[in-house]
Amino acid sequence: MPVTDSWITPSRETPADLDTGVANPARIYDYWLGGKDNFAADREAAEQVIAVFPAIIPGVHANRAFLGRAVRYLAGEAGIRQFLDIGTGIPTKDNVHEVAQAVVPQSRIAYVDNDPIVLAHARALLTSTPEGVTSYIEADLRDVDKILRDAAPTLDFKQPIAITLLMILMLIDNPYDVVARLLDAAPSGS
Repeated sequence: MPVTDSWITPSRETPADLDTGVANPARIYDYWLGGKDNFAADREAAEQVIAVFPAIIPGVHANRAFLGRAVRYLAGEAGIRQFLDIGTGIPTKDNVHEVAQAVVPQSRIAYVDNDPIVLAHARALLTSTPEGVTSYIEADLRDVDKILRDAAPTLDFKQPIAITLLMILMLIDNPYDVVARLLDAAPSGS
């Protein structure tokens, strides 16, 4: 059953190796979206950005709406049945699997993130339809080999795959190399 607006509240316990005193992009983004899964350091960093760029708030909401439109199009009109969502972020509404599996219940989704809080929430909240598959990979965007290797049990790299990299490429040096390597692994029609 897809996650709805009546969320089950996840545990607020933090993993032992998590430093909540250091801001994290996924939790900053969660704050901008009005979420509750962020800490003081995240809120402080988020507010600093808002102070110099107030348009960030409507921008992140527009980005979330774009994600929904893009996945709906890809699953529906483009016929894509597999999604590799890198830089998943903390689950909110209209996640990739919810949108794709609402169009095609058999859709297969591999979520990738390197934040332990994101992964804990994803495992607890991002459940697949019975016909589809949803998996979670702990990896850094720059570790393309690990992403591809760990996504292989979920995704068939002989069939088209939609790769989403929303609000993440600006966080790394040389994103062109990462994107090129991902595209090289994706079959024709992706």
